[in-house]
Amino acid sequence: MGVRVYYYMVAAVLGFGVLLPQHGKQKKVYIALMAVLHAFVCGWRYMYLTGDLLKYSGQYTRIYPVNGWFSEQVFNGGRNFGFAWLSKLLSLISNGNFQILLIVIAVITEIAVAVIIYRYSPTPWLSYLLWDCFGFYIFGFSAIKQALAMGLLMFAFTGIMEERPRRFFLLTVLAGCIHTPAFVFLPAYWFAKSKLSLHKLLIYIASAGLIFLFRTQIVTFVSEFYYEEASYMVNDRLGGRFIMIVALLIAGVALRGFSGKNFSKLFNLIVIAAILQMFSGFDNVFTRLTDYYFQFLVLYLPMMFYPECDEKLNNGYQIRHLALTHQQRSAAILCVVLLAGVYYYTTNLNITITNAIDDYLNYRFSWEVPVK
Repeated sequence: MGVRVYYYMVAAVLGFGVLLPQHGKQKKVYIALMAVLHAFVCGWRYMYLTGDLLKYSGQYTRIYPVNGWFSEQVFNGGRNFGFAWLSKLLSLISNGNFQILLIVIAVITEIAVAVIIYRYSPTPWLSYLLWDCFGFYIFGFSAIKQALAMGLLMFAFTGIMEERPRRFFLLTVLAGCIHTPAFVFLPAYWFAKSKLSLHKLLIYIASAGLIFLFRTQIVTFVSEFYYEEASYMVNDRLGGRFIMIVALLIAGVALRGFSGKNFSKLFNLIVIAAILQMFSGFDNVFTRLTDYYFQFLVLYLPMMFYPECDEKLNNGYQIRHLALTHQQRSAAILCVVLLAGVYYYTTNLNITITNAIDDYLNYRFSWEVPVK
C-alpha cells in the first residue's frame, strides 16, 4: 500500500464529506464511517511499522505475560502502569497477539475522536481533515501510549464542555496512568472555564513573556520529571509550529472575538498549547506535551467559522470582530483546506526518513507481511 494510504484517507474524508450529510443527527453516518475507516487503517497496520512498536511488542509478548501485576517490570513504580496493565491483560487474553493491542488502542482513540466531533464540531469533514493533515492520526502509528492517553483526554474534554469536573478529573487521571505526561492536562478544566476578555488576553501575553524568560529553569524541572537522564541545549528559536499556533489564536480573536461559550474554552486550551510549544527547541518532549492541548484544533478551527453554532458568551465585554458573508466563509475554508494539505505534505508525507525501521510512509496492512 505504501504512502498511498495517506492520500486515500484524505480523499475519503473529502469525498464522503461531500456525499453524506454534515448537519443534524444524520451526520452520525459520516462520522461513524470515518471512525471505522480510521480505526481499520490504524489498527490493522503491520504491527512492526515503526521501531517503537518493536519495543512495545517485546514487552507485550515476553515481559507482561510472565511478570506479576505489581512487579518492577510491569508496575514500574507506578509510571505508566495503566498501559502496562492493559497490555498484560490483552496479552493474556490474546495469547501474546500484539495486533490485538493495536486494534484496541485504535478503536478507543477513534471512538473518542468521533464523539467530540459529533457533539461539538459544526463541520465534521473539516475536523477529520485536520485530524489527518496535522499528523495527529499518523502520530498514533508509533507513540501508542500517548495516542491512547490523547483519546482518553478527548473523553475528559466532554467534562469541560458539559461542566462535569468529576468526569474530567477521573478520565484525566486515567490518561495519566496510561502515559504520565498526560497529567499536564489537569489544569485544563479551570483554564477552559476562564472567561475571555481583553484584560485576560493581555495577561496571557505577559505570562507567556515571563515564562519564556525563565524557560531554562522550567525545562530543567520538566525534563528531569520526564526522563531519568535528560540532556538539552539552550535554544532561543521558537519554531514555525509555535508561530502557526499564535497565528491561529490571532485569527480566532479576529473572527470570533470573545463571543462564544464553547469557542472561548477551546481558545484557552490552544493558548496553553502555544505556551508549551515555546519550549520545543529544547526537547521534542515539549511538542508531545503540546499535542495534549493542540489536538483540539480539530474543533477550534471549524468553530472559528461558525459562530451561529455556538452559545453566546455574555461576559460583559466584547471586541469588534469580523462577520463573514457566506461567500467569504467558503473562500476562507477553502484556504484552510489548501493550507492543511500543504502542511500535511511537507511535514508528514514529503520527508526523508533516515532509519528504515521507522519508515511509516511504507505503510503495510498486517496481512501484507508474512508471519515469520
